[in-house]
This record gives sequence, C-alpha cells and structure tokens, in this order.
Amino acid sequence: CVIKPKTTNHHKRQEVKTIKIHPLDNIFKDTKDKLNQYEMTASPITLSPHGEREVVTKDKAEEIISKWKAQLEAHREKNPSLSPLCDTIDLSDKSYTIEAATLIANFLTSTEDGFNPSIASGIKIAGLNDIIASRMEEEGLQVLKTFSEAFESSTLIELDLSDNAMGSKGVTQCQTVLAGKPSLHSLEKLSLCNNGLSEYSMNEIADLLTATSEENGGTCIAQNLTKIHFFNNMSGNEGCKAFERIMNKCSDKLTDLRFSSTRARREGSSHITKALLILATAGKLANLTHLDLADNSFPECYSDLATALSHCVNLQYLNLKDCILADEGVKEVCAAIMKANPPLASIYLGANEITPKGAKSVAKLLRTINGTIEVFDAEQNELSSAGVTRIVQAFDSTSLKKLVLNENYFAENGANAVMECIQKVPNLELISLDGNFFSEEVVDKLTETFGVRLTEMEENDVDGEEEEEEESEEEEEEEKAESKEAIDESVDALAAALSGTGI
Repeated sequence: CVIKPKTTNHHKRQEVKTIKIHPLDNIFKDTKDKLNQYEMTASPITLSPHGEREVVTKDKAEEIISKWKAQLEAHREKNPSLSPLCDTIDLSDKSYTIEAATLIANFLTSTEDGFNPSIASGIKIAGLNDIIASRMEEEGLQVLKTFSEAFESSTLIELDLSDNAMGSKGVTQCQTVLAGKPSLHSLEKLSLCNNGLSEYSMNEIADLLTATSEENGGTCIAQNLTKIHFFNNMSGNEGCKAFERIMNKCSDKLTDLRFSSTRARREGSSHITKALLILATAGKLANLTHLDLADNSFPECYSDLATALSHCVNLQYLNLKDCILADEGVKEVCAAIMKANPPLASIYLGANEITPKGAKSVAKLLRTINGTIEVFDAEQNELSSAGVTRIVQAFDSTSLKKLVLNENYFAENGANAVMECIQKVPNLELISLDGNFFSEEVVDKLTETFGVRLTEMEENDVDGEEEEEEESEEEEEEEKAESKEAIDESVDALAAALSGTGI
C-alpha cells in the first residue's frame, strides 16, 4: 500500500477543485506576527528545507541539517541574547524517508550540537503538511510518529498536518502533537485538510480535542482553538457529528472555521448548523472573521445557519459555495448578514441554484456592504440576464477587486449591465464571465471594456439562448411590499431626525 494524499471529492453534483495550500510563510503569518509583536529588534527564524518538491533521503537530510546549522549559528552570532533562535519549522511539500526523518528529528531534539536548549524546545509553529506522499504505509506512519515525537518539548501554538493520508493509524502516530504535552495548554490553530479522515478517525480526533483531565486543568484543547480547518476529507454524516462535538467545546476565541468538502449530506450538515447556532446563541461567534462551509447541504437547515450568521458581527470572509441554499435559503442568509452588519470583504455564493428571484436578496445585501466588499463570487447559478443585472446594479464600491459570474445562463443584456457598472467599481482587478451565452461581438465588447482584467472566455457558448425572465404576480407583489417598507423606513428615519429640531 502506497500512501497518497486524496485530492478530489466526487460525491457532489460538481467536481470539487483541489485548493492549493499556501506557502507556510503565508499560512502562519498571523501567528508569526503575534509572536513578534513585542520584538523591537531581532526575532526567531524559520527553518525550512527550501527547494523543489522531492524525496528527502539520508544524504539530503544531512545537507538540510548542515544549512540549518549555518543559519542558526549566523543568527546567534548577530543576536547572542536571543532565545529561542527558531520558533517555526516548515517541513512541508517534501516526502521523507524514515532515515531522513530520524536524522532531522535527532537534530531538532539534540542539545549536543551547540544548541542548548534544543531547537525543538523553542518551536511554536509546526508545518508538517504533505510529508509522506509516495511512502509505503508502514514507512509513512513511522515518519509521522518520528516527527510528531520530535516536538515533545515544544509549546505549539499552530499545527498543520494537512495533505497526509493519515486515517486512524496516522491519527494514532500523531497523538503527541495533536493532544500531548506540546499542544495541551497552548494549541490555538489546527489544520487537518485532505487527510482522508473517515467517520471513525474523525471521532478519534474529536476524542483527542475534547478530552479533559486534571493534567490540563479540566479544560480541553478545543476550548483554546482560534482556528480549525477541516477540508476535503471523507467523514460523511458521522464525521459531522464528531465535528459537532468539537464545536460544542469551542469558545469565543474562535475566529477562523473551515468545514468544507467532507462528504456531508443533509443529515450531517444539520449537525454543523446546529452547533453553529448553539455557539451563536451563547455569544461565541462574535469574534469569528472567517467561515468556510462550502460543499455542505443546507436546504433543510438554512434557517439555523442564517440565525448563526446574524450573530457574526465581525465576519470578513464567508464561503457558502455549493450548499443547495436556493432562493429561499439565500434570502434568509442575506437578511441575517444585513442584521449582523459585519465588515464583509469576501462572499462566495456559487452553485446554490440562485435565480433572478434570489438575486434580489443578494443585491439588497450588496448595497449594504459596498464599503467593504472586495470579492464577490456567484458563479454556477441560474441568474440569467435579469438576475445578473440586479446584482451588478447594486454595486457602487471602491473596494471591489474581484467579480465572478461564470456559468450563469446570461447573454447580451446581462453583459451590457456588467459593462455599465464599470464606472461604479473603479478598482476592479479581475472579472470572470466565462461559460455564458455571448456572441463574438459581445465578447469583443467585454474585452475592450475590461481589458486584461477579463479572464479567459474559453467555455463561452456563442449559440446558447437564455430564457426571458418574467416576474410572477407573487414576485411583483413582494417587490411592491419591499418598496413600501423601504419608503416607510425612510420616512420613520426622517421623522426621528427631525423630532428634536422643532421643525
């Protein structure tokens, strides 16, 4: 059996695109900034075996260690009183043999190479993502265990174990960093993405993160977490229940939550929204800035999701792609966000079966976040020209940088509306409109209008015909009622403003 990281998830209506993990310097930037915020001069360095993706053998490991020694000695010479010399290690995107892993682990834990205390004792950020690809199962598990135990003396704040085909055996081998002394009182950020975690291994993870004992003062690791990322696993409905257990132990420290592309069906997804609702009503989502729930199924539980979102007053990033919200779900979600009034910068609503009716709710939301919105993505919906027009006419933003409306069944009328909005989004850097029904003439006009900001139009269907959208009587009445409500609110606001003036 050869260990290979899982890269795709095929259970949904649409293929899940693999999201590339960013370089460690970007992933861990917030933690590094936090660690260094009080350092007025020198700060600890990051150790990483830079270079192309490769298998790290014994000889290569010796070369890496030699370079690290030189880096550390040079840094110590410049900063003789600095301790620790290194607080971050990035071992990611390499495949280590057991001989190589053993050499590196011994170097990190040794006090006999002129580094006392050991390098490992000062590590607070550990990037152990994608370190066993192509290794046979037995060797891969040994590598995970060897590196995990190398951090026994560390006090970890952030840990990334993504892109390792772990399963239950891998979870066992990584217990030292997942729930042992290095993480027990200090771990704040945990990433387990693309690990092949089944429902069984998800329950094992939940057990580790929610366990309490006298040793940790009656608390658990989950209570201290500010960031939890689970993406592209295969945990299914039972895995959702396990994640619910983790969420139930979280506190108001939580700022960044990702649970996406985990084969969660409707039953499982309801456990996620239930846990979010409990956190929200307890006031524990007030500090949440990033929420990624893409590729879940919320057609029967979007009300709980919406109620939770109404408490997310500091939300900056929201990804609800491929969540089967449809028009009614989108309406409740948009209303909830408006109620919370967060500084939302990025919102992803793609693949949610949104029609021109749902576009009204989206447009209403956009008018309230024009001052903060930077990324708007509603690709793979059913907006047609009517829906696209409603959305783009809502923009009046100097902050918008990226607009994505691929595959929305719209043609010339919608394209004209998009081009007309350019004056109201002067800082737009990228616009994606591929997979729609544009003639060559319209494509030429779009290219002339947006220039290099327009992405490739390779999938445009020049022969496609959109259906004309006609409003039903129910929609017309609803629109009249909303218009009357808006007028009433304006009159009430004006009356309130004038009440103390004597006019």
